[in-house]
Amino acid sequence: MQASTRKIGWAVIAITLGLAYCGQAPQQPQAKLAPLQPNSTSELAAAMRALDGELVELLAEYAGSNDWEGASLSGYDFTQLMPTDSSMLVEGYTAFAIAFGKHVEAFNAQPSADTYSEVVSGCLSCHMRACPGPIERINKRQLETR
Repeated sequence: MQASTRKIGWAVIAITLGLAYCGQAPQQPQAKLAPLQPNSTSELAAAMRALDGELVELLAEYAGSNDWEGASLSGYDFTQLMPTDSSMLVEGYTAFAIAFGKHVEAFNAQPSADTYSEVVSGCLSCHMRACPGPIERINKRQLETR
């Protein structure tokens, strides 16, 4: 009799454990993803990312069109914005920033494929010298040649 009581006890434990875990999916470990931007965002980086977003929108709306009327970009004074670190302030940075501002002003005064392309070229000119990381992204903002 003692053996059958023991068997019943184990059966009750097995059924209890089975019901307790019934219907629960095994938990999968969550992968930890690297942040999209590993460095803290500086004023300069935030402005450039915002401007990149504007370039993407312009490209989607006006690429292949001859009528750029109504297109514009935000005018940032990159000479006044703090970079992520001082290594980005290469010799000639201020001149690049001023020239870029003039490209944006020219685009806003007379938006066209040509003035848009000058803005993108201004981005490339500086990034080739100071911070090459975004060059691949900037190249994607260029208008395709016809």
